[in-house]
Amino acid sequence: MNLISQTDDPKEIAQIIEKLLQDFSHSDHAALLIFDPDQQTLFDKSSGSVYTMINPRGILGEAFLTKSAAIYNHLASEKNYAQHVDNPKGLKLRSQIVLPIVENEELLGIVRTSRSIQYKQPYQKMDLELLNSLHIFLAKIIHILRADKQNIEPVNISKLNTTITVAAETHTEKTPTPDALMLQLSNTVHDIRTPANSLYGFLELMEEHTEDKRLKEFIEHAKESAKFINTLTDSILEQAKEKYQRHPTALLAVNSVKFFAQIANIFSADMSAKNIDYLVYIDPLLPKEIKIDTIKLKRVLINLLGNAYKFTPKGSRINFKVKYDLNEQKIKLSVSDHGIGIDPSRQKDIFKAFEQAEEDTSEHYGGTGLGLSISAKYVNELGGKLQLKSALEEGSRFHFSIPIEVINANPSYEKFINLKKKITLLTNYKKHTNPKNIISYLLQLGMSEKNIEITDTLPLDTTHLYCFQHKLSPEILRIAKEKSMEVLIIEESLFSLSKNKSLSQYNIISENTYYGDLVHSTAFWENKKKILIADDNKINITLLKSILETEFVEITTAADGLEALNLLKEAHKDNRPYDAIFIDKHMPSISGSDVMQNYRSFEKSRGITVPLFAISITGDPHIDEQERRLYDLMIKKPFKAANIRAAIEKVIAQHKTVPEPESISGHTI
Repeated sequence: MNLISQTDDPKEIAQIIEKLLQDFSHSDHAALLIFDPDQQTLFDKSSGSVYTMINPRGILGEAFLTKSAAIYNHLASEKNYAQHVDNPKGLKLRSQIVLPIVENEELLGIVRTSRSIQYKQPYQKMDLELLNSLHIFLAKIIHILRADKQNIEPVNISKLNTTITVAAETHTEKTPTPDALMLQLSNTVHDIRTPANSLYGFLELMEEHTEDKRLKEFIEHAKESAKFINTLTDSILEQAKEKYQRHPTALLAVNSVKFFAQIANIFSADMSAKNIDYLVYIDPLLPKEIKIDTIKLKRVLINLLGNAYKFTPKGSRINFKVKYDLNEQKIKLSVSDHGIGIDPSRQKDIFKAFEQAEEDTSEHYGGTGLGLSISAKYVNELGGKLQLKSALEEGSRFHFSIPIEVINANPSYEKFINLKKKITLLTNYKKHTNPKNIISYLLQLGMSEKNIEITDTLPLDTTHLYCFQHKLSPEILRIAKEKSMEVLIIEESLFSLSKNKSLSQYNIISENTYYGDLVHSTAFWENKKKILIADDNKINITLLKSILETEFVEITTAADGLEALNLLKEAHKDNRPYDAIFIDKHMPSISGSDVMQNYRSFEKSRGITVPLFAISITGDPHIDEQERRLYDLMIKKPFKAANIRAAIEKVIAQHKTVPEPESISGHTI
């Protein structure tokens, strides 16, 4: 650090930092790459190497676009590996750490360290944490090297020396003992058991729905592997019965509904196979994006749902509910079953490690009893208390509330604006629980109860039809088409309608899954904005889709300029043109600018009054003024989520909502 204070030469400072990073991370190669947002390049002042990020490629490009750190221990085998950017000198590298340096969502640069094959030990998570501990220091150094000294405090050499010393000592202190490693392993393998069971359930479903003998053989092998996973995990858990460790909190921002839906759907195959009525309700008014400890919360819910499945007999019911308390900014979660129940005298011990509520449950159902103890501790660490209400032969209800940090306060799904709808749930089973669950979603979204009907005959004034499988017929679909009804089909056995090609044009949901998104979109007249993402870079497409998933939009992608142009023009034939396009300049066949030039001429020839909103995502600093006029907005890479969402808001502002037609009065059939 004293060496830095003694020189003003940027190249020499860069070389000092790279040597520090190399020694600090026990690496034989290290680089500090500085981002130039105007030229869209990453520049290594030490070696003079320049990497263009106009069309980012490789692992370096992935880190640039996502601004996410990662460890790559099988470098050349990584799917996004590109030697010209990830290993330009063709060295024999074993492992690599890529760490973006980000400040207020702005990418400043990227640290990259590498170990060659002479290192027997690949990078571990603690190596990444150690490098990350220098984040603030490295940000200051990058500002100096960029000569960007506005609002930058002078570098305090003594303070920075202290930072590095503390980081190194912390790294040493965190080195786990063999016992700690064993405890951590036991905690992890416990969470493998339930997903392994779900994997087995999905494999059985695949086996039932395929006629290919060779594929059946492979599926049988996979089923045996799933069984073996549980054998191994049980063995490890037995060895660590009386020890398990507390994990530090790690908060992550997530799409709230998607997070809970993915957990719920882990159990769909098993519930269907066991003929359990599995009802999933995830509050559609949850904030779009929240920050939570995803690992702990996921473990708790998987444990609770796994136990409910295990202790619930065939043909019974399990409810999984996620509700949002706006005033307290808490989510309320519950898992209810109609299983064997727990005797009141034993309930006080249910959250103790390695206890089972009934003496014979371990032998009959399997397991060590560790799950509820871990769950109770995790819920406590999340800011709540895991509670139980249960009675023998009636079932159990586990529930808790935890505070959340709201990132995007907008509700996950918009409430219905125009309520002139007649929604029919067509079923013979009026007392069945799934119609009631669907109605719960509709009521929460603002639909009036008087506009919803559960019936076994189809009223002809229906505008939106939710048709259960047992009522589905060609006649029903014919009437629905004639009357322009929106149709959602509810499948009563998982994948039972998958082979019916005549139904491919309809949305189909399964009873034993989360289906709130399609319940909403079927009856939501205010149509989704239709978005086209045109880019030949898969990382770009994935990133944009992940940002836009919280918006009420319909996304199509194209990896070729000609394909994008055809999609834009073809959409007019169905009278459903695209509302906006995110388009890169550099694509196969024809460039993004040529696509837009051609399409703007098409719009003019057709007299289109509301033009396509075009967002350039090229990042190319050399795009000329004439090209710029083809676009409504220019967004540079790496993307900011706020900028992408702001673009969608401009699209919505440009397009007026089409009024919904009056519902049709009529008779029933």
